[in-house]
Amino acid sequence: MVERWDCIYIDRVDSNGRIYLTQPQEYGLMRRDQKVTKSVLTACGWLKGSSNETKILVATAMATVFNRTNLKSSTGLIIRGFEGRTPVKGLQTALIEIQRKSLRVKESTGWVVYISPEERFYSIINGRYKGDELTEQQSRMIHSCVDHLLNRHG
Repeated sequence: MVERWDCIYIDRVDSNGRIYLTQPQEYGLMRRDQKVTKSVLTACGWLKGSSNETKILVATAMATVFNRTNLKSSTGLIIRGFEGRTPVKGLQTALIEIQRKSLRVKESTGWVVYISPEERFYSIINGRYKGDELTEQQSRMIHSCVDHLLNRHG
């Protein structure tokens, strides 16, 4: 299936962790001049392979790099992924497989990671809520990919 990744700026995160998008929705870039990408790199810094976890982490790095200037003055970005028209499993599912739900769950948004203006990365749980910060290892992997992309794309 065709994969698509995009990112959307958020308006705010409330005290319960619920994430609200900007209205109207403001999309970020996933490539130099594109708001959507149909694929992600299979090798980026320390990240190598095509597992779901690797794709999510590389997509997070891409959104961080290509939105770096605007990200600092925003409330953050969320990464969203699709396979065909179906949202991809969230990062918490890809990493620990605690939710054994079909990808075609009606209320699934496809949101997988929240990127803060400080370039800290959080999982998204229950479709629209900011979860725990990604592990130190995952963050290091994302930053490794960010450095790789900055060296390539300046």
